[in-house]
Amino acid sequence: MAGNLSESSSEGSSSFQLILDSFLSSAGLPFSNLLSAERIARIFARHNGLFGTHGVYSTAVMVWSFLGQVLRDGKEASCQSAVARVMTYCQLTGKTTPTADTRNYCRARAKLSVPALRELSGEIANELEEAAEEHWLWKGRHAKLIDGFTFTMPDTELNQDEFPQQSAQSPGCGLPIARAVAVLSLATACVLDVAIGPYKGKQTGETALLRKLFAALKPGDVAIFDRYYCSFMMIASLLNQGTDVCARLHHKRRADFRRGRRLGKYDHLVSWTKPIQCPT
Repeated sequence: MAGNLSESSSEGSSSFQLILDSFLSSAGLPFSNLLSAERIARIFARHNGLFGTHGVYSTAVMVWSFLGQVLRDGKEASCQSAVARVMTYCQLTGKTTPTADTRNYCRARAKLSVPALRELSGEIANELEEAAEEHWLWKGRHAKLIDGFTFTMPDTELNQDEFPQQSAQSPGCGLPIARAVAVLSLATACVLDVAIGPYKGKQTGETALLRKLFAALKPGDVAIFDRYYCSFMMIASLLNQGTDVCARLHHKRRADFRRGRRLGKYDHLVSWTKPIQCPT
C-alpha cells in the first residue's frame, strides 16, 4: 500500500507540474489575464503602495511578474528572465518596452507592499471559498485546516533584527528563522490567511499566532488542527464565535471511554472544566 500511495502522490505532483508548466509557458505575463489591474490598484492604493502609474514597471506589472517568477525555478526564476517576460508583454500589448537591464525591475519589485499582497491573496481566496460548489464542502460546511511551520531567510542585518536565529547557533553561523501559522481551505486548497512572527520571544508561539487568525474562521466553519492546539482556551474561544473544532486530543489530557455519555465505539460525550489559570 505504501508503494501505491507513493506512486499516486508522484503522479498527482507530475500532473500539477504539467498544468503549471503549460500555464507559465504562455507568452508575456500569464497572471495579467487572471488578476485584473483594477483589483491590484484598488488594494495597493488602500495601503499607499501604488507606484509606476505612468511607467513600464507599474504595480500591476510587478505583481504579475513577481507571481510568475516565484512559481518558476532554475534560470527561469532569475530577474533577467523576468525582465525578458516583461519585455514580451510590453511588445504584445503595445506598451513601451524596457531595456534588458534588471536594476529598475529589482527596485520596483522591492516596492511591493507586503500587507497589500497579503490582502490581495486573502480577498481572492475568500471569493473562491464563497463560490465553492456544494460537493466541495464537508457535509455542507466549510472546513479550514490549520497548521504551523518555520522558514529561514537570507542572513541580513534587518532580517536578524526582526527574526533572530535560534539561540543554539553561534552568532554569524545561523540564518534568521520565522514561525508561521496558516489557515487553509479544505474545499479550494487556498491559503485564507497566515500569521508570521519571530521564532522565539513572548507571544510568538503557534497558539498565539493562531489567535490572530480567528477572523478567517467564520460561524458554522469547522476548524481542523493537530493536538498541539487542543486546549480548553483555544476550543472555548472558537466555540464562542460559532466555529466548531475537530482535533486529536492533547497528549497531556487522558481519554477514558468508560466515562461520559457513550455515543458509539470510541465515541463519547464528556465535559471539560475551565482551568484556574485560564482568563475570564
